[in-house]
Amino acid sequence: MGSEGKINSLIDKGQFWRLATSSFLHANVGHLLINCYSLNSVGPTVEIFSGPKRFLAVYFASAIASSAMSYWFCRMPAVGASGAIFGLVGSVAVFVLRHKDIVGGGKEDLLHIAHVIALNMLIGLLSNGIDNWGHLGGLIGGVAASWLIGPAWKHESTSRDGRRLFTDSAPLYKLFKNKRVPKQWK
Repeated sequence: MGSEGKINSLIDKGQFWRLATSSFLHANVGHLLINCYSLNSVGPTVEIFSGPKRFLAVYFASAIASSAMSYWFCRMPAVGASGAIFGLVGSVAVFVLRHKDIVGGGKEDLLHIAHVIALNMLIGLLSNGIDNWGHLGGLIGGVAASWLIGPAWKHESTSRDGRRLFTDSAPLYKLFKNKRVPKQWK
């Protein structure tokens, strides 16, 4: 176990950074390779539809939510990026649900996402040393962060040349809209 992993007794003593650093450590090379493969499978999709800043926000929110859920419900030490990766999967689900009209209904995509989540949770239940609480926390963190920061594209108008114009109506923007937000936030 890494020196900065999620170890509840040390977090109890005030080492709160472990809630973040544990997601950058892995138990062994196999663990690292599985998470690299998984991140490479879902990460580019999330970055394409959300942009690099939102991608990082969702990733870190998911990582911390993963560690927090693990801290509350699992006394075992834990490391790994899988909770953050579960959050990215949740982000894809939020995007598909929000944009059914853009992605062609999204029913097949959502079914595929549900299968991926269920399979990974089942593997976690059948294997020793896998922290499903961390996976669940990451998934919830990714869904919550994605719901809050978007994107949430709404068809605004159609240009003269027939292109559809969209605005981003993510809840975070609505919160700041009433509070004179600097231009870069609009």
